[in-house]
Amino acid sequence: MKRNSLDLLACPDCHAPLTLHDGTAGPVESGRLRCERCQKDYPIEQGIPHFVQPEQLTGLNRRFARMYDWYSWGYRLFSKIAFAYIGMREETGRREITDRLEPRGGRVLEISIGPGVNLPYLVNRPDVGEVYGLDISLGQLRQCHSYVRRKGWEVDLFLGNGEQLPFRDASFEGVLHVGGINFFNDKKAAIEEMIRVAKPGTRILIADETERGAKGYERFIPGFKDSFEGKRKGIVAPVELVPKEMLETCLFDVWKGWLYCLEFRKP
Repeated sequence: MKRNSLDLLACPDCHAPLTLHDGTAGPVESGRLRCERCQKDYPIEQGIPHFVQPEQLTGLNRRFARMYDWYSWGYRLFSKIAFAYIGMREETGRREITDRLEPRGGRVLEISIGPGVNLPYLVNRPDVGEVYGLDISLGQLRQCHSYVRRKGWEVDLFLGNGEQLPFRDASFEGVLHVGGINFFNDKKAAIEEMIRVAKPGTRILIADETERGAKGYERFIPGFKDSFEGKRKGIVAPVELVPKEMLETCLFDVWKGWLYCLEFRKP
């Protein structure tokens, strides 16, 4: 984690600033972040601040964090196979979403960054400044951490819950989420958090599987169908959870109808 990233961080519970305790100089590889208001400590391990503990997760968040941990090692391969199956180049599909961001040279936050499959279309883009990533799966983050180090990219990563983001208000000029929100415990809270950490004028993108895509996952992803114990509800894009005051709200299909993309702008 870059030391200057501390200026963006906040307690995910109370949004108060955090104090770094590590005793070193340069990039932060270990130590802890402390919220003086609620007296909570958040450890930093191998450069990744941990704002959630896996054993404390509940409901679908717990189930899917475990599932993504389990197959994080093969996620990149699965992604390539999935795009081949739907008859689309992966770059074309990912740019179909990422190119809609308008960060104007500012910071971009990707929520549910996974192993970093969208990063090649964000890092070094002329209109993108620093890139930050958060995921609830430690397995996915470790894969992403190894990837960005191999590439030599400065992308700070955080283990956290999209429903309680560990960032200060109005910190990002681009906010992106691809895959996951359909099965968050609290989709409304996640959308409200994306809005909170976005600067005024920011375009926010939320993409996830349509019902067609979810049925495809049931066929091809081990453990996906069993995660719901036969009680999975049909997929409905969370348009009604976007506050009415947001601007330019629209919903459209991407990836040949396998995903939807919900887009809006913070006033």
